Amino acid sequence: MENIINGKEAIIDYVAELVKNGANKTRVKDQLMAVGWSEDQVDLVYSKALIQNGIPVPSKIKSSANITTSISGKKSSTVEVALNLFSFILLGIIAIATGTLFYQIINKYFPDTLITNYYQGQISTETIHYAIATLIIGFPIYYISMRLWFRGFQKDEGKRETKLTKWLTYLVLLIASITVVGDLITAVFTFLQGEISVRFFLKALTILAIAGAIFGFYFLERRKIQYRKPISQGLFKRFGIIVSATIFIGIILGFIVGGSPTTERKRGFDAQREKDLFTISNCVSNYARRYKRLPESLNELQTNMYSYCANKKDPETKKVYEYHIITASKIVGTNREGTFELCANFNLKSEKNNSEGHNYYSGDGKWEKHNAGKNCDKVNVIFEKFNRNQ
Repeated sequence: MENIINGKEAIIDYVAELVKNGANKTRVKDQLMAVGWSEDQVDLVYSKALIQNGIPVPSKIKSSANITTSISGKKSSTVEVALNLFSFILLGIIAIATGTLFYQIINKYFPDTLITNYYQGQISTETIHYAIATLIIGFPIYYISMRLWFRGFQKDEGKRETKLTKWLTYLVLLIASITVVGDLITAVFTFLQGEISVRFFLKALTILAIAGAIFGFYFLERRKIQYRKPISQGLFKRFGIIVSATIFIGIILGFIVGGSPTTERKRGFDAQREKDLFTISNCVSNYARRYKRLPESLNELQTNMYSYCANKKDPETKKVYEYHIITASKIVGTNREGTFELCANFNLKSEKNNSEGHNYYSGDGKWEKHNAGKNCDKVNVIFEKFNRNQ
């Protein structure tokens, strides 16, 4: 490196003479790179040669000290390379979380009646909250890491990035480009198939916006970092404000759709009540079939194999669930049966789309459907069957 610095005047004079004799930049670059000069060094030497031939330039790069630093500019440090790689990982996580969050919001406000698969159009509060948590933690860290990346090149105009970070950036640009093109092709194909809807259009727009924003940002980043183009800092700031505002709006809508932490806690209590009522119902029904009668109260379950049901209490109030016998015993056709009722106080009205996050059990859905407040459901139990031919 010291030899390069000591020989900088000679190489600049040499390139200046070539330029003066009509050589273009491609010819100059081919010659210098053939003997070991890097592409970045050739670009800077070529710029100095143009200056030496009288082309005016901004005053900030006229000093010989800056020229020496630029030609021999050091590469990014290991810390900066690691920071850049970390930002790429965060970028992927943030992009997926943003797309997932907006997809869930779209599913909520633009349901598609043509979707017959329950899980395909379902809203998962767990997914929404995980996406929100990812953005709250991940996006600020990514924002800070990119500011540090840019700051390193602003402080040292001669700094050169490594080939690894350069090619990773172009890989991101390639993936973003393919995503944009693929998204547009899918949108046109779906339209031609006659399946276009507001729901689909918004989801396609979400993918286009995310991929387009990534491509746009790193396109400007390449012009600023690699090609040293005069991209204003204000442009990056406006870009950051728009992206930040979009994510902030998504988080707010996510809380509206998925519920606040308080709402989610209430929903969790209700989900436990649903599970408890389902369990108690099974215990009472099994008891009735075993002993040919309904228990007088849940306390009777304490003295047999169903004792674990007698200890079930409301998870929030710690009160015992209400149990009532509606019909102790009656003959219906060839069956003797009874009917009982279980009651609980729920915090929220059940929503079909929100049940996925708390689907602890499988059943007929009786306890999953309820209004806010006290709700009671009746259960019919067959004690025994009679054979009329006997």
